[in-house]
Amino acid sequence: MQKPESFSDICCSSLENIFRGSRHFSDHRISWVDNTVSTNDDLKAAWNHAPIPDQLRIADFQTGGRGQHGRIWRADAGQSLLFSFSLANLHNRFPLSLLTGLALCITLQHLVRDAGDASGLWLKWPNDIWLNRRKLAGILCESCVIGDNTHWVIGAGINLLPLNDLQTVSASFSEIADVCSRQKILCEFFSIIDELLMVDEQTLVEQWTRAAAVFWQTRFLVECHGQSGFYGLPQRLAPDGALLIKPDGNEKSRRLMSATLRPVY
Repeated sequence: MQKPESFSDICCSSLENIFRGSRHFSDHRISWVDNTVSTNDDLKAAWNHAPIPDQLRIADFQTGGRGQHGRIWRADAGQSLLFSFSLANLHNRFPLSLLTGLALCITLQHLVRDAGDASGLWLKWPNDIWLNRRKLAGILCESCVIGDNTHWVIGAGINLLPLNDLQTVSASFSEIADVCSRQKILCEFFSIIDELLMVDEQTLVEQWTRAAAVFWQTRFLVECHGQSGFYGLPQRLAPDGALLIKPDGNEKSRRLMSATLRPVY
């Protein structure tokens, strides 16, 4: 298995060609850095200036990468693909975090060593991709309303190689792919998400539901901010991204818009 190529080795012409023919990314400026605090923060800095540019930011290493609820994303240089991109004024109710996760899951399924390896990839609500029983990738979406416009920054982190952090139970794409090419992943991802952004909400729900097959069969400890945790089994996804989950026992199903779900094995 080859190591991921360094940014100095990445030829952006393929990605630039995809952006030129894109419905949603034709005006995006591509930039990459060896290291930064956070690619999301880099793009959010533009919210203080007008006009706000369309951007894709790629980093080899983040000193302050974070995930949902402010959790820290730890990875050494070269171990992960880390990028953020901006979007504005989207009108689909289906959440960008779920849509981005779906696009990324499909991308990785297309690039695995063989079809059998793809079956171990699954979506975990609301913004993670898992490989069997370990987290492989995460999504972080942040938004700001300026005037009549809603601006989004969407960040993604994918473990390409095994992480050195012994406290983190994580998977790496190298387990199921012979070549972990950042360029191939980015090109495939932006081609797919460009199409998904045109898809209606009900179809997105159906596609997300299929890509999350393992999720529906997994029992979770559910932790909601300020409330007592409970155990339950997911039931279905709503077009607005809400999750319907059935707690253990006779309690009625609950509708969640935000929560931490920890799988119970």
